[in-house]
Amino acid sequence: MIVAVDEELRALVADEGVVLWGRVVNLHRALNTLLHGDIRAATGLDGPEFEFLLRLARFPGPRTHASMVAARMGYSSAGTTKLVARLEDKGMIHRERDPQDGRAFRVALTDAGQAALRAGLKAHIPRLDAEVISRLTVAQRRQLQDLLRRIDPGETTAAPRPETE
Repeated sequence: MIVAVDEELRALVADEGVVLWGRVVNLHRALNTLLHGDIRAATGLDGPEFEFLLRLARFPGPRTHASMVAARMGYSSAGTTKLVARLEDKGMIHRERDPQDGRAFRVALTDAGQAALRAGLKAHIPRLDAEVISRLTVAQRRQLQDLLRRIDPGETTAAPRPETE
């Protein structure tokens, strides 16, 4: 039987948080398709592989724990193990046991990994500029960065929740 949407359900689907989240999901889906296509064409890497290399390159020093990179991506240890193994098999990273903690692995970009990351970024940045950056003013970009930092659960500098009225 087909029924009309009642007022309670209509209010729930129109909830500000639900609508905002829907916009985030739609934006993510649309941009991911475009951006990952550019990256794959330039590097042969999938999105998570490229993201791991990107986040690894942001750490200071030549090596860091694979788990630290994965934590920034929101990956579990099982997901990390598979991802690191794929990247190592592709020659993108070097993996070694941490001499001070035999259970942990340290990873580093290889020459091939740096070349792939560079090629991916050269394909990625123009698309980001066209689809996101050029559509916002400098002030809007700064504000968006600040807002995303406030709500990103993986951001270590996340701001406390504001008081509600």
